[in-house]
Amino acid sequence: MQNMFSFFRRRSNPKKPRAIAFVDYEHWYISLEKLHQQKPDIKAWFNDISTKYDVTDIVFFADFSNTALRLEIPKIREVSSTIIETQNASVHHKKDFTDFIMLDHIYQKAVEDHHIDTFIIFSGDGHFSSAVSFLVTRRKKEVIVYGVKDAMSTQLKNCATHSFELPGRDEELYSCFNAILTSLKPLTEKNSSRKGKRSYPTFWATIEAVSRKNKIEKGYVARAMRNLMDGGYIFQKKVKINAVKTIKTLNVNWEAAKKDGIWTE
Repeated sequence: MQNMFSFFRRRSNPKKPRAIAFVDYEHWYISLEKLHQQKPDIKAWFNDISTKYDVTDIVFFADFSNTALRLEIPKIREVSSTIIETQNASVHHKKDFTDFIMLDHIYQKAVEDHHIDTFIIFSGDGHFSSAVSFLVTRRKKEVIVYGVKDAMSTQLKNCATHSFELPGRDEELYSCFNAILTSLKPLTEKNSSRKGKRSYPTFWATIEAVSRKNKIEKGYVARAMRNLMDGGYIFQKKVKINAVKTIKTLNVNWEAAKKDGIWTE
């Protein structure tokens, strides 16, 4: 397999600060799934940092004996081949062992490579605060810290030059879009097939269902729903359900939603 450093350098831009990234993938994957019911979008994150920095390498750390994390390796390999297995045979302090290995790599790179301008660290663990302070104050480096929202040490954020939490507002909004459309998909398919009893998804009933199932605040679901309606992806249609009752049901422009990346099956 070709050396990943050459892979990145072919894409480098000398006008951008040179950067190296260290990713605690256990923190990213497990915290994001547990707290936000999402999975990491590695490619989107890579594209984001690559627009700002000449990224020479991205080093991923995790105990890949975990089945869920092991299944993520093909996605990781799309942006980097530098993957560090941190499996610890001990039943105690497994997460600390990952942190220890990652910290060792960060300090080695700080001492050995004087051409790196920016260190990008993806972790929410306060154990990295001392390393970040060392890089900023002693090595005079820019340090960018990424972490999962609601699982990120305040001390770590305060030590960094800049810090970012994922998911950001755009990611949260798109996740809510997906939850709404996922809820509507079987109902609209049932109606289009004309088999069995018809379903009548309405504005507030759908918001209630999405909020309850996905544990998202109802006001936020309502705002996301209105955004989808303003964009023309969801529209209301009056339907007469009996001789005296007419209701407004929700319908989806699936072609437009797929085309604009709002919905992916």
